[in-house]
Amino acid sequence: MTTSFGTPAGTVLPTDSKIRVQSFTGLKSSHSIALTRNLRVFPAPFCSPILIRAVSTPVKPETSATETKRSKVEIFKEQSNFIRFPLNEEILSETPNINEAATQLIKFHGSYQQYNRDERGSRSFSFMLRTKNPGGEVPNRLYLTMDDLADQFGIGTLRLTTRQTFQLHGVLKKDLKTVMSTIIRNMGSTLGACGDLNRNVLAPAAPLMTKEYLFAQETADNIAALLTPQSGFYYDVWVDGEKFMTSEPPEVVEARNDNSHGTNFPDSPEPIYGTQFLPRKFKIAVTVPTDNSVDILTNDIGVVVVSDENGEPQGFNIYVGGGMGRTHRMETTFPRLGEPLGYVPKADILYAIKAIVATQRDHGRRDDRRYSRMKYLISTWGIEKFRSVVEQYYGKKFEPFHELPEWEFKSYLGWHEQGDGALFCGLHVDNGRIGGKMKKTLREVIEKYNLNVRITPNQNLILCDVRSAWRRPITTVLAQAGLLHPKYVDPLNLTAMACPAFPLCPLAITEAERGIPDILKRVRAVFEKVGLKYSESVVIRVTGCPNGCARPYMAELGLVGDGPNSYQIWLGGTPNQTQLARTFMNKVKVQDLEKVFEPLFYYWKRKRQPKESFGDFTTRMGFEKLQELVDKWEGPVQSAARINLKPFADKETYEAMEGLAKLQNKTAHQLAMEVIRNFVATQQNGKSE
Repeated sequence: MTTSFGTPAGTVLPTDSKIRVQSFTGLKSSHSIALTRNLRVFPAPFCSPILIRAVSTPVKPETSATETKRSKVEIFKEQSNFIRFPLNEEILSETPNINEAATQLIKFHGSYQQYNRDERGSRSFSFMLRTKNPGGEVPNRLYLTMDDLADQFGIGTLRLTTRQTFQLHGVLKKDLKTVMSTIIRNMGSTLGACGDLNRNVLAPAAPLMTKEYLFAQETADNIAALLTPQSGFYYDVWVDGEKFMTSEPPEVVEARNDNSHGTNFPDSPEPIYGTQFLPRKFKIAVTVPTDNSVDILTNDIGVVVVSDENGEPQGFNIYVGGGMGRTHRMETTFPRLGEPLGYVPKADILYAIKAIVATQRDHGRRDDRRYSRMKYLISTWGIEKFRSVVEQYYGKKFEPFHELPEWEFKSYLGWHEQGDGALFCGLHVDNGRIGGKMKKTLREVIEKYNLNVRITPNQNLILCDVRSAWRRPITTVLAQAGLLHPKYVDPLNLTAMACPAFPLCPLAITEAERGIPDILKRVRAVFEKVGLKYSESVVIRVTGCPNGCARPYMAELGLVGDGPNSYQIWLGGTPNQTQLARTFMNKVKVQDLEKVFEPLFYYWKRKRQPKESFGDFTTRMGFEKLQELVDKWEGPVQSAARINLKPFADKETYEAMEGLAKLQNKTAHQLAMEVIRNFVATQQNGKSE
């Protein structure tokens, strides 16, 4: 077997001397087989051990003083036999953890190695598994399987993520193969949920039966299939090379195999990715006009369905260059919004996506992973140069971007008609954590009524295909488990998000998921103190580090961990997720948050324009003025002292409730309203609905 290094055959490299980004060189194999059938067969391991050695030990190019620097992860990928070695050996060892190379490679298989950071002394290692669910679609059988696995091999909870997937925490190494193979055999996959390749493709989770929404989901499925690894490493490691067959639309197969413009490695088991895959993670979202439930501008590629006046999809607008991750105290790293690239007819979308991916693959930085996302390539080149290079891989010019209506955040919580006679029910799940009574009740409902579900990009769950006759009993039993109709949930909670952070995330600097419940209660108390109504809200997102998994840089109020019990505060996002927030303050200790919140919310109430959101208010006021207000804050102007007796029959009841509320770090009014809402939900929810 022969091997050679080089760019994909037929690649046209830019000639502009100002372009300085290093191009990619990868391994090409002369013995790989092009996929030409409409049925994808995941191959078994190579039959000959000699062939395995030949693939896993590529010819090393001669080194020179001017050889381009590569990150350590690039070396691991090159020497891995297409993401197999040494992971395939490490998972069989007796140790509870895996080595550094395998730790990087297992990400491509959809898993991260973690340890409990609350424990002192020796580390207790475990693994987090993340599924791949384009558009958040979860078949009934897979949901029940994940529910079982969480109890049998995890920590007893399921985590819904901001990319419409499950995360299963606490799996021990000795159980990895059992858990992975069980997911695979029950209509699931974790392949590509992490690692340097295309991640889960987002799409609106609402199962609406309109042409636009159906086409958006179909497009998300096709993009996910197009960019799924082809070399079989996932199945070799977890199901011993057993062949799994999935039907693919012929247009996906055709687009993957097409190499008219040098997008492919024609002799590689990975025709699009090659041996080196992508420089870094890659994120894509698909949606329809107005529906920004997917945070469209935060993705490497944002795809928007464009339809004619009859609602018939005609093509797509494409945004490029979004991304959230950054590094503290490094101004050269930054969050970025996607910007318009152009429009393509609907028949060309897979070719356009592939051209963009190939551009990032060949020109994205591979020396320093902090700058390897596509947003930095576009920031370096500018959108015009980027478009020009992509068009060389695409083989044609992009058409002008079509005008779009204003974006709107849609949560799809509560009951809605699907459009086919059935209903769907969107359930708010605080921080996406399903556990305890909620988990048990969801299992019972989903199993009893044989429901499929969908995960939303806001960490919530949608029950699909519900018959009208089932609505009342389902509503009642869910309310008894705390899964309330959205009108009974605090508006602050409905749009809030947090990443898992402590205790298992190795990157966390401070609390996020465990800290946000108290933070939201404190924000609600500040609202009451400064006179804001209960129905008013702001988008609050909290992350334990600057990597931005909960997309805090799009929030009206973002809290980003920058030290132990300390947050960097970001302001200026908008409720419809179209404006980037900016850093307002650094190193604010968690116990001092009210010193910042009170003046900001006090002056928002008093100085805002009609219907002006908190994010727009902070942008209009300017950070210098806001900082001055915070620095001079001495508390709100006190009106005549009075007791809010509205929820209470008498003063004695109020005082008793106040005592109980203090034990829970709440106000008497907060606790009373919580009790009343829960009572109404359990007694009347289902009758009025």
